[in-house]
Amino acid sequence: MGMKRDWLTWAVVGGLISVFIGERVLFSVFAARLLFTGMGTLIVFAGAAWRFSEWHRAEGDDRRVELVFALAYLGCGLALIGFGFSSEDGVRLLGLEFESVVSEERFRRIFLVGSAILALVALLPAFAAQWAIQWSGGGSEGRSRVELLRATEMATSALSVALAAGLLSLGGYVTHHRDQTFDASYFKTSTPGTAVQEIVSGLGEPLRVLLFFPEVDLVKDEVFGYFGQLANETDNVLIEEYDRLAYPLLAQQYDISDDGWVLMIRGDQVVRFGLPIELNAARARLRLLDGQVQSQLLRLARNRRYVYMTVGHGELNDALGTSGAGAGDADERALPELEGVLELMSYGARQLGLRTGLGDRIPDDAVALFVLGPQRPFLPQELRAVQEYLDRGGSLLLALEPGSAFTLDGLRERLGVDFISVGLADEQAHMRQRGGVSDRRLIVTNLFSSHASVTTAGRRGVGAGIALAGAGHLVPAEDVDGPRVQFTIGALSSTFADLNGNFRFDPPAETKEPKDLAAAIEGGTGGVDGMRALVFADADLFSDGVLASVEANRAIVADGLRWLGREEAFSGEVVSEADLPIAHTRAEDVVWFYLIILGAPALVALGRWVAVVVGRRRRAA
Repeated sequence: MGMKRDWLTWAVVGGLISVFIGERVLFSVFAARLLFTGMGTLIVFAGAAWRFSEWHRAEGDDRRVELVFALAYLGCGLALIGFGFSSEDGVRLLGLEFESVVSEERFRRIFLVGSAILALVALLPAFAAQWAIQWSGGGSEGRSRVELLRATEMATSALSVALAAGLLSLGGYVTHHRDQTFDASYFKTSTPGTAVQEIVSGLGEPLRVLLFFPEVDLVKDEVFGYFGQLANETDNVLIEEYDRLAYPLLAQQYDISDDGWVLMIRGDQVVRFGLPIELNAARARLRLLDGQVQSQLLRLARNRRYVYMTVGHGELNDALGTSGAGAGDADERALPELEGVLELMSYGARQLGLRTGLGDRIPDDAVALFVLGPQRPFLPQELRAVQEYLDRGGSLLLALEPGSAFTLDGLRERLGVDFISVGLADEQAHMRQRGGVSDRRLIVTNLFSSHASVTTAGRRGVGAGIALAGAGHLVPAEDVDGPRVQFTIGALSSTFADLNGNFRFDPPAETKEPKDLAAAIEGGTGGVDGMRALVFADADLFSDGVLASVEANRAIVADGLRWLGREEAFSGEVVSEADLPIAHTRAEDVVWFYLIILGAPALVALGRWVAVVVGRRRRAA
């Protein structure tokens, strides 16, 4: 019988390999190429003809198996024909002419890929059937019908695998040459926040908004929707839409040379910002539209203001880490996230070192003086300059760090608080960073007072909070009279002062009791024209890593700056739809762990139980 000829399958494989060697390895040697290609082609077609002859002579179950091999060999022959059409000689033989080299290459590639897939689809079932026959007794006369069925079933299964592999190959080819991206991320244009609404309501005259976009544009629709909602909330916005090509004189008046500009006009003051006119390119900007509008509106409402940050004492913003001499002239952006918040509020940041005024007099245009995590004490002349600045009604933001050599000596009488330089820790409510006990210093809290410096964070509700890394805590200076102190942020009741630094709660020496993390301080007559100060027991809440990932920390900075700058009228939330990293406390991670480990199997078991109960009831009925 034909099925005894196992060598025929390997002969066909050898023929295919011979064609490959002739066309790919020996292509430049004409005689060798002709020999290998011709001999391989002859072997493949001769093998197919032989198998069809055996199929024609076979009877019964043998006939079915012989048909499998015959069709497989025929597929190999057709694959060789397709491979020939993918060559330059094959194209010339067909007499085809193409408009470009790219078109010809695409035509040849279709036959090349198709022939490779056809060869796979043909050979894999033949190998499977051959393997099944060998393991079932080869061509013995007494083989059973079950063994022959096994051969056909194996061939069918192999055919399924080969077709799936071919489909995957085609899918990979198509996705490679038709590279398209689809953004399935969350997208929503930000809505007007309360801060922008307060600014617009306080302008005293209508705000004109000019939109220079094409007549039909999705980005314009999003921007128009934002300002339309702002107009409904404030009743103080006039929106005008213009196509710069249809209104060339108006475009020339406002120096508009391309599409995608938003102009906001108050009297003779004009501010502007641009947006891409393609929605995919503008999505990220539209998520932050409210913040951008606020930044531009503040330029209409008032002149640009400046915050001075001290350097020379190891502060967070001291990019050079120098000793103050000349450090105020550094251009490095040591805290880009913080400076971004300041820029959003139309504040500029300037560094202030010993040579640039810190040792003499704080500049008169300083809306606030920032001292962020100093590691070394101020010089006597620097302390005198800060004291004099506060005495003339200045504003100070002071963020302290446990373990620092900086103390409140010299400022204690004006601030009315003491700083306890012992790091706080929390065994439950803390952020995850390294997964060890040291993460317990990354405490979180959502306890805020009603003070204007924490308005937005307090409005976010119980679930929202801020993060602090290695914070100390504040206590009232009982022997100091005069300054009015209001503590604005408190630690959770599970927080404790880690006296021995092991990040574990060790009673009775360590206790869990309320601790204050920030204070708002006012001094002077009536507290209106006098000094203002915000003191924080942690400087890392102003660091880039925290501000970039915790929105409530940004709100603390913004509201604090408004209060220091006596701009409480502009207080409110800036709406952002940007995707922020998801951060969980340890307690939240424990909940998610048990939900996954226990909850998922429980759901599966419950579903199986329901299926069994329903099945029994149906059988009983």
